[in-house]
Amino acid sequence: MTYEQIETFIAIMTYGNITSASNFLHVSQSTVSARIQLLENELGTPLFMRHKGHRTVELTTYGQAFVPMASQWASVFKDSRNLRTLANISTLSVASVDAVNNYTFVPLFNKHIESFPNIRLTIRTHHSDEIHGLISNRTADIGFVFSRSPYPDIISKPVYRELMYLICHKDSGYYDGMPCSELQPENEIYLHWGLDFQQWHNRFFPPERYPLVSVNTGSMLQHYLDVPGRWAVAPMSVVRAVSHRSSLTYYTLSEPPSPRICYMLTNRYPARRQKSAIETFISELEDFIELNDDICAFQEWMLNGKNLVS
Repeated sequence: MTYEQIETFIAIMTYGNITSASNFLHVSQSTVSARIQLLENELGTPLFMRHKGHRTVELTTYGQAFVPMASQWASVFKDSRNLRTLANISTLSVASVDAVNNYTFVPLFNKHIESFPNIRLTIRTHHSDEIHGLISNRTADIGFVFSRSPYPDIISKPVYRELMYLICHKDSGYYDGMPCSELQPENEIYLHWGLDFQQWHNRFFPPERYPLVSVNTGSMLQHYLDVPGRWAVAPMSVVRAVSHRSSLTYYTLSEPPSPRICYMLTNRYPARRQKSAIETFISELEDFIELNDDICAFQEWMLNGKNLVS
């Protein structure tokens, strides 16, 4: 049994298919398949169910039982390789969605790097469903998503909310308190911000009326908003980041989408060696949220008052 085999098993389990795992590991699909075959041969049992014509793979009962063993094996192996530096250096892996990593938390990450040089950050961008899996198998220490966790071994804590705004070219003729009825769907640059946003969007803009273009990251919005009349809806962290372009501005909506609530994910049973680094980061996070004017620290009433603009 080798580290490469264990690493490959964890990658397939996390991403759900051989193609994505091979891309993540930067090896060929045949190499991924060969490693898993050798691992299964050594264990004497299949770890994945393979279905012809299906891109995704599923864990067998044996594969599910092997998950905690593989995670622990990989953790011990990494620690053994870094034995000389473990006394002075700790690591922290953060997995977040695009908007958090590329906008909201950039100042937080930079401050943490400067303040705690002995804690080496690994920052990765993933989709929400991937992040839940990474936290569950302890491949990542902390995750940030905009949806609750369905995993029983994950602690999901709401940490902040962001209001949503209309962003557009400054010559569009739009204004604060803009009613959605005055926005034309055929001029929209659409980004799916989550289930709450989709429900709001369907209420004001029927699904059969297609947007001008759909994108999947906040950074892409700015490339299509330089034409007057085009518009998009985005949280303030993204608005601030893209409105540095002199042609863009933003406004409130009379009936805005629900504010985005960001959830911090941690494993209920983190590795003992990671506890100190996790606690240090969370402390920095709390200070950052308290001092940031663009986001608001979460309070329980927000779940029942999402549409309040303040």
